[in-house]
Amino acid sequence: MTALYSIARLIGVTGCAVLALLAYYEGIPGIRDIPGTAHIPIVRDFIAGRVEKVAAERVAAATADLVARSELIAARSRAAELERQIDINKKLAESAARQAQAARIDADRAREELENKIANDRDPDISRWRQRDLDRLRE
Repeated sequence: MTALYSIARLIGVTGCAVLALLAYYEGIPGIRDIPGTAHIPIVRDFIAGRVEKVAAERVAAATADLVARSELIAARSRAAELERQIDINKKLAESAARQAQAARIDADRAREELENKIANDRDPDISRWRQRDLDRLRE
């Protein structure tokens, strides 16, 4: 302790203030190289230094900005892909609706033809066995 007191007397109040400011802004070189010391909450500013702390905050802010930008780009590309898929599905739905309408028209036409054939079929013997039917069954 007397050694520190004698050094402080030697460099004076101004020198002590300069060393304190230098330690505050730049950190203490020997201690800041020890892993994990930058995570101690109370002495973090004195160990790591204000300059390194501000630089780390700026790196974190820049990283967060890059992450936000990349997420925005990814969301926009997902939205564009979904819009493209929606357009494709709308076209497919319209095509299916047209095909269904055409199938309904064809089914109605076929039903009408069948009903006309049924209405025009007036043969009373159509549902009875004929002699040639019986002969064919015997053979």
